[in-house]
Amino acid sequence: MAEVSLVLIDRLLAISRALAGHIDPGTAFRATAIEIGSLIPHDHMDLAVLSHDGRRHACYEAGFHTSWSELAQHPLPTEVSPIRSVLWGEVPYLLADDALSDERFHFATAIDGPIFAARLRSRIVVPLRARGGIIGALNISRHEVECYTLADVAVAQQCADLIAPYIFALIQTEEARRAMLAESEARNRVELLRVGASQLTEGMERERRRMAMDLHDQTLADLARIARQLSALRGQGVARAAQLADLEKEVAGCLTELRHIVDDMRPSVLELFGLRDAVEAHLNRSVARAKPPIAVRIADTSDGGADTLSEPVRTALYRIVQEAINNAVRHAAPHRIDVLLASTASVLRVIVTDDGQGCGAVDPAAYGGIGHMHTRAALIGARLRIGQAGRKNGGTRVVVEIDRQPSRELAAAATMPGELAVSEAM
Repeated sequence: MAEVSLVLIDRLLAISRALAGHIDPGTAFRATAIEIGSLIPHDHMDLAVLSHDGRRHACYEAGFHTSWSELAQHPLPTEVSPIRSVLWGEVPYLLADDALSDERFHFATAIDGPIFAARLRSRIVVPLRARGGIIGALNISRHEVECYTLADVAVAQQCADLIAPYIFALIQTEEARRAMLAESEARNRVELLRVGASQLTEGMERERRRMAMDLHDQTLADLARIARQLSALRGQGVARAAQLADLEKEVAGCLTELRHIVDDMRPSVLELFGLRDAVEAHLNRSVARAKPPIAVRIADTSDGGADTLSEPVRTALYRIVQEAINNAVRHAAPHRIDVLLASTASVLRVIVTDDGQGCGAVDPAAYGGIGHMHTRAALIGARLRIGQAGRKNGGTRVVVEIDRQPSRELAAAATMPGELAVSEAM
């Protein structure tokens, strides 16, 4: 017995040495499998590892691999594990002479396919414990039946007790690394979105300057030509119907072009009076010629919260709301449109609701106005939802909400090139 104890101690020390230097749980486990095999011969060995909350489990295999290896990247609920009774602490261990026919491993939702596919007949399952709780289980299997005894269970438990703290530490380290990477990626995405928002507004400001030049070089030139034609007609004393029709057509063209330019440049109201007044001005302008008339209502309970945001963010919010109003007026035939601005200490929310024909499924990747709404929301880190208004007769509700920036970020945002945007072609 003393000789066996010395052999066991020597093998446990070898397992300890095999763990050293590994930083990945799977690699560390596979390094110990050979040493454990010198104590308990096996054809297959795997390590089931519980998630932090115990609701899901991953799996690392040594030797040949089965479909259980997929759990390392895609953990499944613990309740579907064939060894859930050990993972839940309901039994101290499992010892099976033939797992193929052992009902403890087979139930309605069990992922027990590998037991049959790999012919894992003799099985030992013992828990891994660390910090006072079960963190997983060690599973040892052979193809033959009736290979293991209670003495083997005791040895397996000693091996499990030895590797559990190390495996637990590696899992914690791996989770911390993944959390750090996720946080880093999130910060990078936020920074890219901020840069994208700045570049978008800068590009649109260049477009506004181009429009101003077009206004000077084209529209004003057209008006000057019309004025000269009118002067010539006045000098003649008589104007033919065809001449007047041509003049009327040119004037109508100038008016159309000017209306487009004025509508695009309307966000200047945003600079002067704020988001609430800019939205109200656009809302009233949009329904001015509607037949039948459309009732409108705007409410602001945000206490000016929108105007504490940076200029690019306010502009993007205005454009999203503008598109929502345009869509309602042009496509939904509503009787009423309501706009609500509301905020909490951390979130600003703008809601546009109509009682029109409603909308079907909305694809965030769609082209056109709705696609632009989702793009603008993504660029400023806002959350956009478009769906039914909940009315019996239809209707649509557009909700855009954004986290309010802390004062330090507001100061930084104030240094950004805060240009006003130009509407894309609807």
